[in-house]
Amino acid sequence: MIAEERVQQLAREKVLELGGFLVSAKVSMQNEIQVFVDKAEGILITECLQISRHIENELDREIEDFQLSVSSPGLSKAFLVEQQYQKNIGKEIVVKLRQGKKIKGKLIAFDGNIVLEINKKEKGKKQIKKEEKVILLEEIKETKLVIKF
Repeated sequence: MIAEERVQQLAREKVLELGGFLVSAKVSMQNEIQVFVDKAEGILITECLQISRHIENELDREIEDFQLSVSSPGLSKAFLVEQQYQKNIGKEIVVKLRQGKKIKGKLIAFDGNIVLEINKKEKGKKQIKKEEKVILLEEIKETKLVIKF
């Protein structure tokens, strides 16, 4: 089986060279390699192709065959690395806390913890009040981008 650490190292090398970051790299028992990469301004298909070629050139198909897929993590996937928070500052996200509560708001800062701007409706009033909420990373079970159509 191809070592997952080796794939992560190869993917990280090339994506850093391109100015991006590695989100994840997994190898299944059937040697199906799935790599997710991104950049602050978004990763291009041509850059994914460069990363794929770099990994393919470093792994020997003659010794061990594999299937390789390199792409962006997609809009609907949960955040896996801190760089995804940095990339999405100014955008609306949904945070699911370990205790089960969900909080929706605009990500306004990330400094190891996240700062959300949330809309609070005051009881008995029609006005919506904006409020900042700091959430520690260790309290977070899952974070996703809110997709608007």
